[in-house]
Amino acid sequence: MLRITQTKNTLLDGATIAEQLYATPKDCEQFFESIEKPTELVVAPRSTFIRAGVLTTVRGSAYMEYGNTKMMAIVAPPRELVRSSAGRVNMGVLNCYVNFAAFASGELASLPEREKHLGSMLTKALEPLVCRNEFLNFQLDIRVLILDDDGCLLSTAINCCGVALVECGISTYDLIAASTACIYRDQVFLNPSAKVEELLWQHRGGNALLGSSSSSKKDEKAATIQEYGLLINASMDSFEQLAQCQQCGYLKPETYVRLLDYTLQINKSLRELIKRVLTERVKEQHVLDMRERDEERLEDERLATIIERLQQQGLNEFIQSNIKEDPYTKK
Repeated sequence: MLRITQTKNTLLDGATIAEQLYATPKDCEQFFESIEKPTELVVAPRSTFIRAGVLTTVRGSAYMEYGNTKMMAIVAPPRELVRSSAGRVNMGVLNCYVNFAAFASGELASLPEREKHLGSMLTKALEPLVCRNEFLNFQLDIRVLILDDDGCLLSTAINCCGVALVECGISTYDLIAASTACIYRDQVFLNPSAKVEELLWQHRGGNALLGSSSSSKKDEKAATIQEYGLLINASMDSFEQLAQCQQCGYLKPETYVRLLDYTLQINKSLRELIKRVLTERVKEQHVLDMRERDEERLEDERLATIIERLQQQGLNEFIQSNIKEDPYTKK
């Protein structure tokens, strides 16, 4: 006999909707029928914008737009641990903090719990990426501010933090890229929106497992279990390693492998985009450094000319030669 037990899974708590759109399985089905479904499966990331070094007050920062999901990541330089806690670790400590902007979510009551869970999952995803053996007895803090939530929060945060870490100069083993895929009623959603994630969250208690229901026992036995679930995958392609792979819901092994292949393909596209963004950032920084060096050289030449004139003319003559009469007081 199949028993369905409702368990709490915080992986799907990354989405939020301002109003309760549905509360019963019937409402869920009506909502599922009303949402826009992709006509063909396009294994590609959303329209993406990434900018490294958006803040001048910190060394490592990045801003990312993944569709309508917008967030900013800030990496602070490593700081020494307190002596009492430093003796208990043999590697650097990585802490990630996630915060929602006041206008980013409509459910203010659940924000502290969601921020805590997203921060914990983000820390687990970035720990295999950072070379923590290079800053022993030091702590590295990463802060993420979510400005707009339209799904794929965790995967977008992983991508944004990966760019900010490189911008800060923190040693990493590879570039990291992450993406999200889900399935519901045999419909695959790549880069699901917040509403699709909320639909899965409503069904995680088991109401969506039964594909059909009837009053007769025969129909109950014939009821099939339909797949539903969400997969978040963060990968480092150079080592062919998964930094994090989280799944929840009910997925068959072949479906799990299929969604995993989709996310890996999306991650490759995101990796190339991140690599191009960081390359352009290095070129931009090189141009700024050369411009600053030229300005310093011109300033040094001007000061050298002034010092040479001062040595030739003497102090008093040099001062008198540089005094100019005010044209307004000449009268």
